[in-house]
Amino acid sequence: MIQKGGNMMVKRNITLTIHKYSAERLDTTVSMLAEAFVTNPLHISAFGSQRIDQNRLFFRIGLRHMFTGQAFVALGDGQVRGYIHFNASPYCLPAPEEIPLAATTLLKPLGAAIPQVIKWFARWCHLDPEEPHVHLGPIGVAPEAQGQGIGTALMNRYIEHLKQERSAGYLETDKPENVEFYKKFGFAVQRQEQLIGTMIWYMRRPWDGATQI
Repeated sequence: MIQKGGNMMVKRNITLTIHKYSAERLDTTVSMLAEAFVTNPLHISAFGSQRIDQNRLFFRIGLRHMFTGQAFVALGDGQVRGYIHFNASPYCLPAPEEIPLAATTLLKPLGAAIPQVIKWFARWCHLDPEEPHVHLGPIGVAPEAQGQGIGTALMNRYIEHLKQERSAGYLETDKPENVEFYKKFGFAVQRQEQLIGTMIWYMRRPWDGATQI
C-alpha cells in the first residue's frame, strides 16, 4: 500500500510513505542507493564490478554536496526503500569548467575511478539542455523492494512538480528497461551514445507531456 498526500492505494500489501529527504537519513540512503546502482552498467564502467564500497563513497559525496535540489525518500516499515532527486536548470549540473576542481576536492576519495567519473560528468554537463528544465537524478529503489510501485510513486512526485512549474523534464539512464519505464511518464529518447564503455539514453519530457500513473 502506498500512502501519498493522505490518499491510499493498494500495491502488493506494502505500506509506504513519501517524505522529504533529510540528512538524518544519510547513512541508510547511501547504503540503499549503493545497492540499487552497483549493478548498473555505468557504475560498473566507472567503479568496477560489485564495487559497493566505491558506490557508497560516490553517493555519500552526492548526498552531501551534489544533490542540492528537491529530494524525497520512500519509507517502508521505517526503512529507506527509495530515493529521488531533481533540480531545476541551470543549477542541476556543474558547469564543465568546474569538473577539474571537483576532481581534486569532492571526488578525491574515489581514487582510481576519478578519470572515468570526470569523463562521465563532463559529457553530461556538455549535453545538458539549454532550455529550462528540471533534471531528474538519481532515482533508486532498494533491490529487494523493486517491482512494488515505489519507483512509480516517486516518479509521480516528480511529475507533479513538473506540472506545477510548467517545466520540461530531462534525465539520463544506462538501462534499456528504464527507457521503457520513463516512456510511461511521457519521456522520449532524444539521443543515445556510448559513454565510458556503456550505452546512455538521454530523455526529455515536454512540460505538458504526460499524466501520472
